[in-house]
Amino acid sequence: MRALAGPAMLLMVFGGLAVYRLADKDDAPSRAWTELELAAADSAHTGTCYSLSTVLIASGANRNVVRTWSRADEDNDDEWTLLLEDVVQGPNGPVRVFQEFTFARHGQQLWLTAVDASEGISTRIPHSIDRLLDGPHGMRSTPVDRCRAAGASGYLFPPKD
Repeated sequence: MRALAGPAMLLMVFGGLAVYRLADKDDAPSRAWTELELAAADSAHTGTCYSLSTVLIASGANRNVVRTWSRADEDNDDEWTLLLEDVVQGPNGPVRVFQEFTFARHGQQLWLTAVDASEGISTRIPHSIDRLLDGPHGMRSTPVDRCRAAGASGYLFPPKD
C-alpha cells in the first residue's frame, strides 16, 4: 500500500493542476476579433489599414504593463475593454498609471468608443487613435489585406502607387 502513495499523490497534484488550468481561462477577445481593422475617429470611420492586434503590438501594449481584457456584458462578444496598467516612480513614491480603451465591432471594423486614463493622459478618442497609430506607422507594420493593393488608402496611411 505504501508503494502506491507516491504515485497517487503525484496523480492528485497533476490532476488538480490540470483542472485549475482548464477552469481558469483568461477572458479575452478571439484572435479573429483582434485581427479586424481599427477605424479612425472621423465621421466616416475611415479604416486605419492596421488590425487592432498589430496596433497594440507596435504601440508597445505588450511591454511590462498589466494587460486585462473585460466585457461589460458577458453575452456580447462585439464590445471589449482593454485596461493597461503600470506602476511608475512618482515624486512621492510609486504611482499607478492606467489607460482603458473600449472597442466595439461594427461590421469588419473595430471602433474605439471610449477612453479613460490617469490624470495627464488625454482621453479624447481622436488623439488616442493618433497615439495608437504612431507605433505601426513608425515601424512600417504590415497593413491589413485591403490596404496592400495599389491605390488603397486609409486614415494617415500613405496610398500605395
